[in-house]
Amino acid sequence: MANKNTGLSGIQDRWERMEDYFEENKKVATALTVIIALLVGGFIAFKYWYIPSQEQDAEMAMRRAQNYFEADSVNRAIKGDGANLGFQDIADQYSWTPAGKLANYYLGLCYYQKGNYQQAIDNLEKFNAHDVLVSANSAGVEGDAEMQLNNTDKAIEYYMEAVKRSDNDYTAPLFMKKAAQAYEIKGDYANALNLYQNIKTKYYNYAQANDIDKYIARAQVKSGK
Repeated sequence: MANKNTGLSGIQDRWERMEDYFEENKKVATALTVIIALLVGGFIAFKYWYIPSQEQDAEMAMRRAQNYFEADSVNRAIKGDGANLGFQDIADQYSWTPAGKLANYYLGLCYYQKGNYQQAIDNLEKFNAHDVLVSANSAGVEGDAEMQLNNTDKAIEYYMEAVKRSDNDYTAPLFMKKAAQAYEIKGDYANALNLYQNIKTKYYNYAQANDIDKYIARAQVKSGK
């Protein structure tokens, strides 16, 4: 009988300890639940309310900056006019938004026009477009900037990346031709010839319009082929 009572007493003690444990940790569990709810709610608000509202503001600011860009007022396009934001502030203040990312593309174009080629590259590197043509042009301008900085190998990489991003009948042969000309500057006429021949074979209309045969002939002479 004594053994039975001892066993029941031990079970009761363990049960009481479990109750004490859960009671002690109830506040912690409640706090964690609240924190998780706040995080989830904050994420939903950020994604579905804050970002869309920021995007609207950024798009409005972008339109004004684009007007300056199209009017060749590059400094105002970059810095704004005192009342309206320029691409630099849009890129900084709305970096989470598509418009904020697009501002870096325009900044790259602006700095290229100003002859600040490294800054152009830095801004274009921050830009990531889903639009195929814009993405290809971004890589192409990076190639042009690298050529201005005498980084011929890097320029070729960017030109070929532009071809890869937009393999169509206009932009692809355009950037392929730039890559071929960069190879010629390096004295690598064999690779230049290969690209010119690819243009003639794959992009017939462009080749005809741009008299690609004369480039092929020159590269053949220079390469000894």
